[in-house]
Amino acid sequence: MSIVRVHKNVNGLPLPNEIQLVLSNQMPIQESITCSFVLAFKEDKLLLTNLNERGWDIPGGHIELGESPAEAIKREVYEETGALISTAELIGFEMIRLHGAKPEGHRYPFPDSYMVFYCAEVIELMDFQGNTESSGRGLFTKDEAVLIPWVQKHIELYEEALRRVKR
Repeated sequence: MSIVRVHKNVNGLPLPNEIQLVLSNQMPIQESITCSFVLAFKEDKLLLTNLNERGWDIPGGHIELGESPAEAIKREVYEETGALISTAELIGFEMIRLHGAKPEGHRYPFPDSYMVFYCAEVIELMDFQGNTESSGRGLFTKDEAVLIPWVQKHIELYEEALRRVKR
């Protein structure tokens, strides 16, 4: 386990807070995991979804009731890109810690919640025309991927995922 980045008092979250990006093969406490995401590759190209609200991003999202984090990413990657992926391998997580009293109406685990990140290979790209969440998908070479804001912000996850799928 390796903490690769720490941010304090991130906007958009109740204050005070701290986010740690951790590279790890160890799953956090499942009851505290809210979202899961996948860095999926077809050969050496990263699969991204073009989200209507955020632009190019990795596939993933909230875990539904009764769903495991690994099941959630398989569902999310298909919904957002039309891709089928191999068995995913955990590469890390972001721990979100809220300091102070629990905010009124807070619907996530408190004080710590987690978003987990996996890597996988794309097995097949099915037809995908977009939907209300995503306007399309793209496969990005390393030179292209490092220009995407999400990848720039999470370069440690990208490099670890690429290293693992190249094995």
